[in-house]
Amino acid sequence: MVFPIVGGNESKGTQQNSLRFNNDDSAYLSRTPSSEGNRKTSTFSGWFKRGSVTDSGILFEARIDNDNRFDFRFNGTKVLVYGEISSSEVVYLETSQVFRDPAAWYHLVFVVDTTQGTQSNRVKLYVNGSQITSFSTSTNSLSSNQDTPINTTNAHSVGANTSGGGPYDGYMADIHFIDGTAKAPTDFGE
Repeated sequence: MVFPIVGGNESKGTQQNSLRFNNDDSAYLSRTPSSEGNRKTSTFSGWFKRGSVTDSGILFEARIDNDNRFDFRFNGTKVLVYGEISSSEVVYLETSQVFRDPAAWYHLVFVVDTTQGTQSNRVKLYVNGSQITSFSTSTNSLSSNQDTPINTTNAHSVGANTSGGGPYDGYMADIHFIDGTAKAPTDFGE
């Protein structure tokens, strides 16, 4: 899945190939795949620089309906992965670590792989190359080989939810979404 990213201006503190999201504008990118992909395994990677370190903002969402969705977001100063299937919360991982440096670029990688035998390996979150294993809230009850709302023929969005709510405020650069493969942060460079 490709989300287009436009060029930036490094001399003004932005990153080349970045896009600025202003939560007051509710701007976001959206794509609805024409055919279904792998609903068990995927990787989302990108670089993020926060415009507001207290606001929440969705970085990526895949939604079939209100009862079937997966998203990855800043939740105040923390990072949150949330997934719901058939109106049951199956994933709620909120980091213990906080991310409140408005000058920092964070490389975030979110991996879903329900083919993993160990339940804690079915959703992974990496920040700046290190896997996050300490969560202030941790629910991960994804079943083995569970299909997720990711890679359906429903809307997928970057920068807000699929209806424009929960907009992100800040920059994004080098966004990648990989269908059918669980990638490591090192697969995306530095």
